[in-house]
Amino acid sequence: MTKSSQNKPISEIMTRNICLVESEQTVIDALARMRSKSVSSVLVVDGTEIRGIITERDFVRALHTSVDFRTMVCAGLMQSPVISVLPETPCLEAYHLMSTRGIRHLAITDAAGDVMGIASEGDLMRNFGIEYYMNFKTVGDVMSSRMGLLRESDLVADAVESMIERHQSCVLVVDSAKRPVGVLTERDVVWLCGDHAQSERLALGEVMRSPVVTVTAKDLLHDAVKSMAAARIRRLAVVDPSGAAIGLLTHHEIVREMEGDYTAHFNALAEFQSRVQVEFKPFIDEKLVMSTLSRLAPDTAMLATDLSYHIGYVTPGVPKLLGVEASACVGADVRQFLKAAGWATADDDVRESALTDGQLVMEATLKECVFTMRVFLMYGTDGRSCGFLVRIQRKAVPTPGNRE
Repeated sequence: MTKSSQNKPISEIMTRNICLVESEQTVIDALARMRSKSVSSVLVVDGTEIRGIITERDFVRALHTSVDFRTMVCAGLMQSPVISVLPETPCLEAYHLMSTRGIRHLAITDAAGDVMGIASEGDLMRNFGIEYYMNFKTVGDVMSSRMGLLRESDLVADAVESMIERHQSCVLVVDSAKRPVGVLTERDVVWLCGDHAQSERLALGEVMRSPVVTVTAKDLLHDAVKSMAAARIRRLAVVDPSGAAIGLLTHHEIVREMEGDYTAHFNALAEFQSRVQVEFKPFIDEKLVMSTLSRLAPDTAMLATDLSYHIGYVTPGVPKLLGVEASACVGADVRQFLKAAGWATADDDVRESALTDGQLVMEATLKECVFTMRVFLMYGTDGRSCGFLVRIQRKAVPTPGNRE
């Protein structure tokens, strides 16, 4: 069985592209190294010993205090000590450590203390499975309304002050109707420091990035994350129907939902899945399955799965419609099961329908018949998601003289 995202060891998602500088090198050297590798942090070392870490946020804070990056050494800017974990540390535990320490990066070291990689909030977010996005469906569920809105005539210094005050990684540049026309990020500030001796005096209209990629509060969170990945960015502006900015969606807003009540949910899910790895057993309460079947269409073929898509229950209609024995279904991945039955696009179709909680109807032709599929989220008695219900239905063939 594939490991769930929250129980996966941190070594499987960490970034191995480590950026290192010596403690006596200048801060401008660290900035150049980060820029050349397009990374958000650099480890400060003395030989093989890790002394500290410098992040983009450290540069922003230092710029606010008018530090001269060309003369300051890395030892004067770094945060120390560096919080590190072993490579086998589960992702959930790693993020919990980030959250409790108020940091966004972890070093991964082996038993001897040698650095193997770096893990950031972004690395964790890219590793999330569908179970995460199904619990936080829309952008509005996780976005932050604490954002800095500035005009093109404002200065980089104003943007830096706003980022620090609001604990945000960017500011939005807006027009008179509060519509986003540009964005300035922590990374932009870092790079400007390397290009200009007095970058804080530049006007935002000269240095902002545009156009701004936007989403609405009603957009699906999973679609928003895909937009980030496609545009290779770490934040989106959230706008209302008129196009005015109402919030921000960044990696930080997405991953912070792992903390608090959701941590308990992931722990329970991880415990359940570890039991399944030993011996698969039907896991869904029969009353829950039957009530869900009654609510939908009890006369169609249904397959109930856990959050990792492993089948735990099938209805008698499955053998009839798909031509397989029910006993061969239990424990199988429903996506592979459907592909074996001839549904070539099952991987994408199951995921897309699940993300809309059954609103999206998928179609495929199996054995010269057209079938439809909808995937619904199932909830346990505690109100939390516990699996999916896959409904397979053969479309009726209209008879002459009748309309569907």
